[in-house]
Amino acid sequence: MNRKCAVNWKLGLQQLYTLHRKKAKVIFRNDALMLERLALTGTMPRAYVVWLETVCRFYKETQESNLQAQMSRLRISPEEIQQGNTLITELEIARADYLREKGESQDATRQKDEIFAQLDAWIRDLYDVARIALEDKTQLLAVLLK
Repeated sequence: MNRKCAVNWKLGLQQLYTLHRKKAKVIFRNDALMLERLALTGTMPRAYVVWLETVCRFYKETQESNLQAQMSRLRISPEEIQQGNTLITELEIARADYLREKGESQDATRQKDEIFAQLDAWIRDLYDVARIALEDKTQLLAVLLK
């Protein structure tokens, strides 16, 4: 799975969470304890890991039946809460795949760079030996070094 796929999962979850967050803030605006419990105080975190932890906390806490009843007042259904949890799982899988592929790509680049460094050293040795061997044949040496 590539980075684009992980980004698409995040955008879908982000849209759903943003809507649910707005509604939940209205529902629980007079309950500071619940706002804190659902991580609805302050601004939404921008850092990916912190953002995902906040979203996970929200959907985990809202799975309780008494909260779902309150949230249904603004049309947040239990199915939508489950959809949020499903999107979190899919996002985590996509992100893990992306990070694995990124690591594999970085490893392949490192291996390629090592091989090119070895090849470069071998070619320098070849040119040095050729200069010595063809010292008296300057035209052949010039052709080789072109």
